[in-house]
Amino acid sequence: MIDSKIKDKILNKIVKESPEMTFGFDSEDSKKIFGFDPEMVSSILDYFESIGLIDQDKFLGGEIMIEILIPAHDLVARGGFTAKEDLLTKNLEKLVSELESLKPSMPQRIETITSIISEITAGLALIKQRKI
Repeated sequence: MIDSKIKDKILNKIVKESPEMTFGFDSEDSKKIFGFDPEMVSSILDYFESIGLIDQDKFLGGEIMIEILIPAHDLVARGGFTAKEDLLTKNLEKLVSELESLKPSMPQRIETITSIISEITAGLALIKQRKI
């Protein structure tokens, strides 16, 4: 399963080792460079490209050239995908807390909303436990 820690490991590697904003490698060396098989690395890089963190060119023979874009640096500086996941969890927990304070004014609706948010938070916690 690809989780935030795996994505962070690959993103940190390409950002921190690319002072000239480019990172080139042969896909056959993915295991040695990133610690993951070429198919996983390729999928993650495709995802990074789709969300605007990198531009990449894949060449015959397996060479990959990556241009690291500014949003990638910003994401790394802010703690990466793991920090985004933690922030989401904390925001959901805060929302539950605030809804609990509104419960006396609209008990039925607030109970339903609180229950849904609690289930989402619990689901995120389970996902995080499985990643470790």
